[in-house]
Amino acid sequence: MVQIAILSLFTVVIPLLFIWEIAFKKHENITSWILSIIIVVLATIFIWAAGPWHIVSVYLRNIFPLFYLVACFVGYKRIFRPLIGKNHATKKSKLIFPIGLIVVFTFLNVIVFRGYYTYKETIDLESPLRNKNYFVVHGGASPILNHHFLVKPQNYALDMVGINSLGRRTASLVGGSILEDYTIFGDYVYSPCIGKIVVVVDEFDDFIPPNTDRNNIAGNHILINCNNGVEVLLAHLKKGSIRVKSGDFVTPDDILAQVGNSGNTSEPHLHMHAESGGEPNTILNGTAMPFTINSRFLVRGNTLNEKY
Repeated sequence: MVQIAILSLFTVVIPLLFIWEIAFKKHENITSWILSIIIVVLATIFIWAAGPWHIVSVYLRNIFPLFYLVACFVGYKRIFRPLIGKNHATKKSKLIFPIGLIVVFTFLNVIVFRGYYTYKETIDLESPLRNKNYFVVHGGASPILNHHFLVKPQNYALDMVGINSLGRRTASLVGGSILEDYTIFGDYVYSPCIGKIVVVVDEFDDFIPPNTDRNNIAGNHILINCNNGVEVLLAHLKKGSIRVKSGDFVTPDDILAQVGNSGNTSEPHLHMHAESGGEPNTILNGTAMPFTINSRFLVRGNTLNEKY
C-alpha cells in the first residue's frame, strides 16, 4: 500500500511541480527558461508513457499535457517577455545540470518508445476480456513499460486491470481489502484463440492485497495450445471459476474462467503471455512470443474496450 501511495505521488505531484517550474519560477535569462521548457517536455512525455495512471485516473493521462501547454503560455506572458533585452550569458557551470537532465530524459524516452514496437513476427489473438474498459498496466517491449520484459519467457506478457467510470482500477486510490472492490475481479475470461486446453490448475485461494503467494507464481491458471502451435497462459484466475478441463477444444466465443487474485499478484488482474518451444504443456518454459490483441501490439497505457 505504501508503494501505491508513492506511485500516486510520483504520477501527480511531480507533474504539478513541473507545471509550476515553467509557469512561475523566476529565471535569470531566456536560455534558462528555454532549457526548463525542454526538460519539462521530455519529462512530461516520459511520465505520460510510463506513469501508473490506473492508480490515480487514466483520464488524467491526457489532461496533464494540456496543463503543460497552459503553463507554457503563462510562462511566456509572465516570464519570457520581461527577459527580452536581459539575456545575459549563462555560466557554463549552470548549464551542466539542465543539459544532464535533458540527456537522461531523452535516453529514457528512447527506451520507452522503443518498447512500442517489436521487430519480431507476432501472432494475433482475440481479447480475453470484453464488454468493459481495461487498462494495460504492464506491456510492451521495454523494461520501463513492462516489468516482465527481462523475465523469460514472459518478455511480451500483458498485465491488465479493469477501470471504472473514474478511470481507476478501484474506488480507492490505494486499493482495499475487499476483492470485489476491484473493477476486474470476477470478470469473465474468454479464450484468445482456437485451440486445445492442455493445463488447468484450480486449487489456490484468492489472496487479499497486499498478501501474495510466491510459491505458486501463476496461481490458478489455464494453458492453451493454439492452432498455430503457440501456447498461451492466462493466470491469476479466481478459485472455482474455471469452466474447462484439460483436453477441451475452445474457440474465442468460449468463457474459460473469471479473473481472480491467486498466485504471486499484488492485486486482481489478468496476466497473459504467449510462448513456443520448450517442454510441451509446461508453463514458464520456452521462448517468448510477441503477440497482438485484435491486431494491436499493446503497451502500458493502452486501453481495451472491445465490445462484443
